[in-house]
Amino acid sequence: MLPPYTKPHLSFADQLALLVQRGMVVTDQARAVLHLQRIGYGRLTPYWQPFQQLVPDPNDATLSVRSEQFQAAAEFRHAVDLYLFDKQLRLLFLDAVERIEVALRVDLAHALGKRDPFAHRSTAFLDAHRANQPFQGGTRHQSWLDNADRAIARSKEDWVKEFYATYSPPVPIWMAVEAWDFGTLSWLLEMAHPNDRAAVAKRYGLLPNTLVSWIKTLAFVRNISAHHARLWNAGIINQPMVPKPFEAPQLVHIGSDLERRTRVYGAAAVASYFVGRIYPGTTWPNRMKAHWQAFPVMPFATPLKVVFCRPGIRKQFGPELDGVRLRAFGDTTILACS
Repeated sequence: MLPPYTKPHLSFADQLALLVQRGMVVTDQARAVLHLQRIGYGRLTPYWQPFQQLVPDPNDATLSVRSEQFQAAAEFRHAVDLYLFDKQLRLLFLDAVERIEVALRVDLAHALGKRDPFAHRSTAFLDAHRANQPFQGGTRHQSWLDNADRAIARSKEDWVKEFYATYSPPVPIWMAVEAWDFGTLSWLLEMAHPNDRAAVAKRYGLLPNTLVSWIKTLAFVRNISAHHARLWNAGIINQPMVPKPFEAPQLVHIGSDLERRTRVYGAAAVASYFVGRIYPGTTWPNRMKAHWQAFPVMPFATPLKVVFCRPGIRKQFGPELDGVRLRAFGDTTILACS
């Protein structure tokens, strides 16, 4: 039986004292306390974990576990720098996802709406095999439709009030999509009629299964970013599918190293691809690359840990900076870190 939690409540000053006791260097105590007050001990914890010592696992000597003690030269300000870097990283992703989400709403509304104004409500207009799969005591489609309808019912948008004051339900798909979040859209895309999935995928030069996989990846990243969770060095559960060379050759390289897909690099490469297709000439890839090249200098944490800059890896971001070697691949610039 596991023991109950017995650690006491600590004041902000005591929290800082505990970190110092464990070996954390604090160069400005007043400022550090302010950060603990405004950001929180718990939220900063993942950002100072790379600074902690690794010791042999007492239950398995072949493994290591993280100690509460910090390595020499671990500084509180570096954890804050990582937090601020991650905050800007999330904002960059939200900027890209907003453009992709809006485009996907139009894509789905246009493709399904041609079949029927209410095509999203009936499996007769969808991929019946996927839509009718068992899920939570019902079917995937019924579960999805319940969530989709609740999203419209919760909406405070004027058009929703005007619709129900003028018409009886349900709401046609070209209006309903405006009330759905990215996750709801990704589910509908996966359940869409195969011909409709193919039509949407063709717009982006992708195979349907690649499109669905990449949208799911971005939906996962969007949820992390929107809820202010840690994105830097986080594991990506919905990893992007490796594309075929004929559909997106500039992203085939994400398949040669699992870490490229399990960390944020794969999601950034996918976002860059979509934004470039939607808005040719966008500066988003350059801004993302510049952000990583401005990674704060500190011991124990580098861009290499998230596979954004590793020798021999080709990347999809921006023009040459700081002597970084480049290769042109089609209409996309590929970055290779030396």
